[in-house]
Amino acid sequence: RILEGNCAGCHAWTGAGAGREAAQLTGGRAVNGPSGANAALMILHGSGTGTPYRPAMPGFGKAYSNDEIAAVTNYVTARFGARASKLTAGDVGRLRDAN
Repeated sequence: RILEGNCAGCHAWTGAGAGREAAQLTGGRAVNGPSGANAALMILHGSGTGTPYRPAMPGFGKAYSNDEIAAVTNYVTARFGARASKLTAGDVGRLRDAN
């Protein structure tokens, strides 16, 4: 549900990126990290400031709960990464508090 509503428009269902290479998930460092922390941080806080030629990914930390961020991170790492992360809501809460 979260991937469909907020992610697939830019990242595509295949993870290949919809219309721009920068949005590619497959093969990306964040989705291949074994802990899932980098992917979760990107989902929480986004990718920073964009430019007209390279839009930034927005952060979704205010829109979604720790449970939801953990679920989408685990799904994304399983689908587009080398192996699924096993983040919990508590893990995401600690990342949220530390960053």
